[in-house]
Amino acid sequence: MKIADLTVEEFEDLLRKTIEDEIEDLYILLDPAIKTKIEEGLADIREGRVIPLDDLIARRKANRGKV
Repeated sequence: MKIADLTVEEFEDLLRKTIEDEIEDLYILLDPAIKTKIEEGLADIREGRVIPLDDLIARRKANRGKV
């Protein structure tokens, strides 16, 4: 879809949503607590302290129903 194909209202909605998303992303990146969590997660990835998603799902299914 081209911008020229949008109505004025559709373009305004798209612009508003884009700006809101960018502001939210910026807010998250500037929040010290969130920034710390992201940095910790990236360090875990670099150091191999991660579990593949398929393994995590299999573990959850295996433990389902256990007390």
